[in-house]
Amino acid sequence: MTSPGTETLPDRPLVLLCECAGTMANIDFDRLEGQVSASAGVIRGRHWCSREGRAQLLELMEAGDGRQLMFAGCSQDFAARRFHKLFARGLALGVADIREGCSWVHSDDRDVVTDKAQRIVAASLAYPDPPADTVSHATRENTVVVIGGGVAGTQAAAELAQMGHHVELVERRPFLGGRAARIGTVFPTNDCGQCLPTTDAQAGTRKCFHRNVALDHPGLTISRRATVESVSGHPGDFQVSIRRLPNLVTDACVNCGACEAVCPVDSSEPGMKAIFSEFYDGRVVRTIDLDTCTFCGKCVTACPVDAIDFSQSPERTTVHAGAILAATGCRPAPEKYFAYLGYGHDGVITQVELAEMMDDWAAQAALGRMPVEELVMVQCAGSRDRRHLPHCSRLCCMIALKHAIRLRTLFPEMRVVICYLEMRTAGVGYENWFLAARQAGVEFLRGTPPEVQFDADGRPVIEVEDVTAARKRVLRPDLVVLSTGMVPAPDAEDVAQTLGITRDPDGFIEILDRKNRATETRGEGIFVCGSASGPKALIEVNTEASAVASEIHNFLTSAGRRGTAASQVDAARCVGCDTCVTVCPFAAITLVERPADAARPAEVKDDGKLAVIDPETCRACGICVANCPEMAIAHNLSDDALFGRLALMTQGVEKPVVGFYCKECAGAAIGLSGQRRDHYPESVRLVELPCLGRVSALHIVEAARLGAAGVFLAGCASGRCQYRTGDTSAAEQMAIAEELLAASGTPLPLELWHLCAVDRHSVGRQIRMFHARATGGGMGSEMLTREMQLIGAPAGALAGASCAAAAAALSGRCEGGDGCGHDR
Repeated sequence: MTSPGTETLPDRPLVLLCECAGTMANIDFDRLEGQVSASAGVIRGRHWCSREGRAQLLELMEAGDGRQLMFAGCSQDFAARRFHKLFARGLALGVADIREGCSWVHSDDRDVVTDKAQRIVAASLAYPDPPADTVSHATRENTVVVIGGGVAGTQAAAELAQMGHHVELVERRPFLGGRAARIGTVFPTNDCGQCLPTTDAQAGTRKCFHRNVALDHPGLTISRRATVESVSGHPGDFQVSIRRLPNLVTDACVNCGACEAVCPVDSSEPGMKAIFSEFYDGRVVRTIDLDTCTFCGKCVTACPVDAIDFSQSPERTTVHAGAILAATGCRPAPEKYFAYLGYGHDGVITQVELAEMMDDWAAQAALGRMPVEELVMVQCAGSRDRRHLPHCSRLCCMIALKHAIRLRTLFPEMRVVICYLEMRTAGVGYENWFLAARQAGVEFLRGTPPEVQFDADGRPVIEVEDVTAARKRVLRPDLVVLSTGMVPAPDAEDVAQTLGITRDPDGFIEILDRKNRATETRGEGIFVCGSASGPKALIEVNTEASAVASEIHNFLTSAGRRGTAASQVDAARCVGCDTCVTVCPFAAITLVERPADAARPAEVKDDGKLAVIDPETCRACGICVANCPEMAIAHNLSDDALFGRLALMTQGVEKPVVGFYCKECAGAAIGLSGQRRDHYPESVRLVELPCLGRVSALHIVEAARLGAAGVFLAGCASGRCQYRTGDTSAAEQMAIAEELLAASGTPLPLELWHLCAVDRHSVGRQIRMFHARATGGGMGSEMLTREMQLIGAPAGALAGASCAAAAAALSGRCEGGDGCGHDR
């Protein structure tokens, strides 16, 4: 395992050179050891991940002489798996990838491959990766603020309380339950929506709000008629200011109704008096509408239990919270989106209004009366239309099916027609509702009307093109029901602004990662669930509430987020331009008043601003560093280190091709491609970055100055950057570099690739083909034939095609030409 004498100098780094059991025969390890030993100690081993090798590595770790340890062998990913137990015990080990990044992807030319391996080791020693030993938010308050008392927020709050956390549930209305408490039955369970899972203290699987003791947990505090006014602090210790309006009706209320009987004023809630009751959530019986109440005092006089107290006043409290959950829900789209379909005229209502009428209609059915003879439902009313609501709300089709089935059940003689373009029943068991509706006699007409007209008697008239029958139909229903879409809750914009999080193009709270972080936002410690991030069925809301409760519990009990050191602003260079604030994907940078004793550039006035980076919120992606026009931000992977790596890797190489790639998704694809031994030319030199957003135009221009024949940038899959905007930043920097190089008369082939692990089969081919284009060799017929053989294509598969067209077919790029149907 050991080369005598080479590991005994304590003032030099120590390289653990691995031959990987003889699988890297194209590297001359004697020569490599001699070259590396000139600047570092070397311990050479045949198989470092063997039992003996790991035992020796453990001895080195326990010796703890402070030397830099560098493992030269397999890739970072492979080494992390082989030595994971040692890493868990605190082993600090850098990795120089000479296997997947060199030996296994190159030819048998030992001199060239050995030279590249030596450069990889030298670059890793001279410019090592920053250690991921920074822990953020290690101390976290055990309190959660939940904004929104609908089904999602209430269930998440109840479950968090049961997990041992103190929860402040903030609801802007007097009653819990949200819209689910007011819409009747819900799909696909066809029962009420205002129930929560039971705890072990109660029998059954679920209980209504007013019967569920989970809401009485001592760790759960409910603030009604409350709003979050401001949020400060940092993840793990937010200071949340809550303003609470009085309910005026105390817990002494017995719901006798005497107050409502004497109230002379109507409420802003339809059909209610200024003192009213809603769905009973078991804790608040009645409330007073503060917007319409005249405080005449008649209700106070009529109350037999003195439960009305006009002396109550608003309160403000500040809560120290470790995490915040936004569960603000959604609401039906306002009239402006579907007024063109006759809404506001007699005989035209929405599905929400039909749901509110259904109980009354059920009573009429019991009396043998049918309120209307013919009813037409119009799907996608104002939705999936760029002129109105561009998005699909996902719920409308199922709501229509639910109502149609119930109408046909209550009134077998009623004609129910659904006008639609597509019925979207994508859910477990949802298609059964569509089949049940057809079986119940609901008529489906494929086509949506552009408008609803009215005859002389005021009866709706609908002209619609029946796509299936290819003819125009004229319907004269008694009632038109519009299936309208859903939009964010009224306070969604204010909540997002207060919390410092972003909203998606449709106005809903934007989630961090739709696949893997579906309950997180761009703000660390700030979570979202339910329809606040987009319309969802109630069963999805329930599932997501439980999921987010677990995520918040994990966040609060975590020992902290481990990562590399945060970026830092050089006050002597910062001009307070706010570019970094704009591009930071995690809101880690703010502009503050520049302290009097802070350094400043000569052009900055005394009242100038200074950018400040929160070290615990910063993810060290480097996007701000690449975009700073004054180069005033320092990253743990400095520009000097990147320039140094470039110089070492390209020195003496004829027409090198430089590839900057992110260590996340692109790194996975390249590493797995290396394990497949997918060869590419030795003159390709790769530079790993924490995120592709770290690359700047200066790095690309420097590669050109050093003689690069071409530069490619490889990041995460399109739209899936792990730091959200790294690929966008890289594209902008590449465009700037392209302009600079063109202006200097030295244009260079530049490409941006989006990769993930599934591209392991093709990334080697992409590199080979880019190398051929960049170095001027082009895609000759011999190379094309070889590439076709590698992918298993039959002989002559590209016969008759030009080299350009064949290359485009292999790379997935379209070169245009006669007969090409792609946009150019």
